[in-house]
Amino acid sequence: MKRACPIEAEARAPVTNAPHTKTPGTVAAAPGAGTQENQQLNCVTDLDWARKNFLTLQARAAMAGYALHELANGYLLCRWDRARQLPDLLAVAAVLLQMGVRA
Repeated sequence: MKRACPIEAEARAPVTNAPHTKTPGTVAAAPGAGTQENQQLNCVTDLDWARKNFLTLQARAAMAGYALHELANGYLLCRWDRARQLPDLLAVAAVLLQMGVRA
């Protein structure tokens, strides 16, 4: 006597796209999730953007083997026994691009 395989029985069963009849209970939302107050980007100041840009360039330089340091009057890009002082982040990005680093 041949036994029916349960997987084959499922494969022969008709496929229906009926919605589920059991629904989970309600999930409590986080405070402020339904309002727009937490969804604005105007809480980031220009100083935060400048810091973010510096940290992004510092990370990309580090991935290429360079160290980027912030000085009182500019930036210092170093690797091994070489160092280059640059006045601003645009100059840092330009130098990194010249060296083949995506800035």
